[in-house]
Amino acid sequence: MTENNKPESQSIDEQYNNVEALLRKNKRISPFWLLPFIALCIGAILFFQIVQERGKTITITFSNGAGLVADKTPIRYQGLQIGVVKKVNFTDNMQKVKVEANVYSEATDVLKENTKFWLVQPSVSLAGISGLDSLVSGNYITLQPGDGDSEDEFIAEEQGPIAQVNPGDLLIHLISDDLGSISIGASVYFKKMPVGKIYDYRFNKENKVEIDVVIDKSFAHFVKKDSRFWNISGINANINSSGMHVAIESLNSVVQGAVSFDSPADSTQAVTDSNYKLYSNLQAAKRGIEVSITIPVTAGLQAEQTSVYYGNEPVGILSSLSAVENNEEILKGTLLIDPSQASLLKTNTRIVLKNRKLDLGDVANPKKFFRGDYFEIIPGSGESKTQFDVIREYELLLKAPNTLVLTLTAPETYGITEGQSVFYNNIAIGQIVKQHLNVDGVKFEAAIAAEYRNLIHENTQFVAASNFDVSFGIDGLRFESATPSKWLQGGVRVLPKKGSGAPHSSYPLYKDISSAETGITGNLVNPTIVLHSTNLPSISKGSIVLYRQFEVGKIINVRPKANNFDIDVYIYPAYQHLLTDKSVFWVESAAQIDITPKGISIQASPVARSLKGAISFDNTGSGKNKTLYPSELRAKSAGQVITLLTDDATALSKGMSLRYLGMNVGEVEQIALDQKTNRITAKALINPSYMGMIAKEGTVFKVISPQISAGGIENLDSLLQPYIDIELGKGQPKTQFNLAQTAQPRNKYSNGVPFILETSDAMNLTEGSPVLYRGVEVGTVRKFELNSLGDRVLVHIAITPKYQHLVRKNSEFWVSSGYDFNLGWKGAEFNTGSVQQLLKGGISFSTPSGTIVQPQATANQRFMLQVKKPAEAPTWNSGALPANQ
Repeated sequence: MTENNKPESQSIDEQYNNVEALLRKNKRISPFWLLPFIALCIGAILFFQIVQERGKTITITFSNGAGLVADKTPIRYQGLQIGVVKKVNFTDNMQKVKVEANVYSEATDVLKENTKFWLVQPSVSLAGISGLDSLVSGNYITLQPGDGDSEDEFIAEEQGPIAQVNPGDLLIHLISDDLGSISIGASVYFKKMPVGKIYDYRFNKENKVEIDVVIDKSFAHFVKKDSRFWNISGINANINSSGMHVAIESLNSVVQGAVSFDSPADSTQAVTDSNYKLYSNLQAAKRGIEVSITIPVTAGLQAEQTSVYYGNEPVGILSSLSAVENNEEILKGTLLIDPSQASLLKTNTRIVLKNRKLDLGDVANPKKFFRGDYFEIIPGSGESKTQFDVIREYELLLKAPNTLVLTLTAPETYGITEGQSVFYNNIAIGQIVKQHLNVDGVKFEAAIAAEYRNLIHENTQFVAASNFDVSFGIDGLRFESATPSKWLQGGVRVLPKKGSGAPHSSYPLYKDISSAETGITGNLVNPTIVLHSTNLPSISKGSIVLYRQFEVGKIINVRPKANNFDIDVYIYPAYQHLLTDKSVFWVESAAQIDITPKGISIQASPVARSLKGAISFDNTGSGKNKTLYPSELRAKSAGQVITLLTDDATALSKGMSLRYLGMNVGEVEQIALDQKTNRITAKALINPSYMGMIAKEGTVFKVISPQISAGGIENLDSLLQPYIDIELGKGQPKTQFNLAQTAQPRNKYSNGVPFILETSDAMNLTEGSPVLYRGVEVGTVRKFELNSLGDRVLVHIAITPKYQHLVRKNSEFWVSSGYDFNLGWKGAEFNTGSVQQLLKGGISFSTPSGTIVQPQATANQRFMLQVKKPAEAPTWNSGALPANQ
């Protein structure tokens, strides 16, 4: 089988081996041809995307092109840019500006027939400030979407609306007879909180004003179907017998106008496009809680005018007022209270009637300044209540626990009335509750609040705060009043000061602070003491009275009599205890002048005191004395007078001082000529403290006046004001003395040891020339005189006791005029002394040398005065010890 099959397989192989192969190529598209197709697809996609992103071209016509720049000014909606201005051109008539803008495709849905466009740029007006964001980003165009078909041509608005209706906002319409003070953009308030804006206004078919209001979606639920709207624009003022009533909401409402509304709780929510009536005010709206009240009869209350306040906020109004039959003391009325303040009306709530007084301190707060009479609610606890008895303000204070009630008395009202406040440091602490008039004056009852009663003490003083006093006099324009805020408000002031003791039940009421300080309680005062004066001194009505330079009173009148003047003096009550039986009065001088070698000292009184005049008193007298003396010394020296007799009054003058050891102890009061003796008589007042030691026998009085010579000026301290020097005596009391004329003043040589020098000529010497020992001044020349024969000049010198031991019995004296000139074979010799020696001359002395020192010279011992210095003098070197050593 195998063998049979073998040839067959071979024939097949041979058969295939002899057949020629046929080659065939397959045809297909190259993949490179896909690239153009892909590029075509991408291009189509890009073209579609470009067309999509190109947006839509629109045309907007503006009245002018201010702020519009091609390819720069954007179009924005809700803060996002949705387009840009491409071209800015004039319209065909060149009257307006046509803007071609591209709006992005994603925002083309807002391009409807009623869509509004306008240009946003910063602006300031009474309605407010708008477009502030354009200060940073520049001007831009914005829009408000509208309805209708798609549109690509628009006319821009001149000014965009201040309020825009956004989804969820509530649009309602108010109908009014007139627009009033309302403007576009004005706020709409609910419970004094802004919740919306005035969107637009127009005339409707009935020729009434229709106002579009947009309420923010956050507050839309407050607007109810039965809500009432009323105008709160501007200032509502009314002037009547109760005063001036002014209603002012806010400055914004005054400028722009404003609308308010209420929200009844039992009413359904309002729907868009609802119409409401706009009332002129809250009273006209008659919306509120009615509260019945009884009121004490008070002038000035008026229905629809008198307001109700809680704190400083108005919460209602007096809606009606009528009399009560058979009762003339009360009225009945109705208050209309804001429903939002219902929680104030409780069982223990009190309604207080307050009489508003004008207060300059409230000028910055117009609401408070023009408030007028008003009711104030003082909330309390308890159940709800709608019927109350109104009380006056002072009744509220009297009903309070621990209130302090005082009586104030005054000769007149000083402008104070019931209801005015009592102030302490400009804080009201009480009130004047009653006023009584009687023949003695006026009595006020004042109530002080419990928390301030600790400020009232035994010595507390009350002053009229309403008093306004202006006076013009020597002091200038004097103005006394309370603070400006109290000029119109009035009342009583409590002077703040530390006090002690329990309060009294009654106090005087002073006209002003000056009266309080001086204790003057009335307008007319009686003199405390009447003084008498022979001549009218430099005083007048209004001159002050001083006690040790402190003002304690004043002169209330000067009355001329036949032989004198009566001066009525009033001492303030606070200082009347200073007046005693020993009081003595004198006229104060305008200035005290003291002339000494150190200079001129002037102590001037204050200008006002100098112009008005003043008197002083002290308690140094000896008994009742009602004489007004012209000076303090005259007053205190009454009866302490001495008489000085002299032959010449050339150096005397009235007021000339008497001095002892350089201190003033008196003065010359009077100078007269005694015709019987033909001598001058001078009366001198002596200070009582020194009268006993001065008025004694042996006392010497000498006139000290300046002595001017080539050697200098002696008595320099008397150059401007000569005086009388006193040397005390030790005899019996005496009041009449002889007055010596010009004498040497007391100096360091007054107690010097006297010696007498004899010379033939004293032409190079003068009184006061120095006496020198070895060039040191130890004495002075006192005086010159001739001897009885006239052939000698006696020179009296004085050596200070400290150096008297230097003068010995054998001492020699010579003239040392200040210069010495000698000419000899050895040449010329010129010696000089001091300038004083050159001008006044001088005397030198020395003691010759020897083994034995001569005894000390005795007082008034005489020596020869040599003209020249002894030749041996330069070699004298002897010395001597004082006698006590």
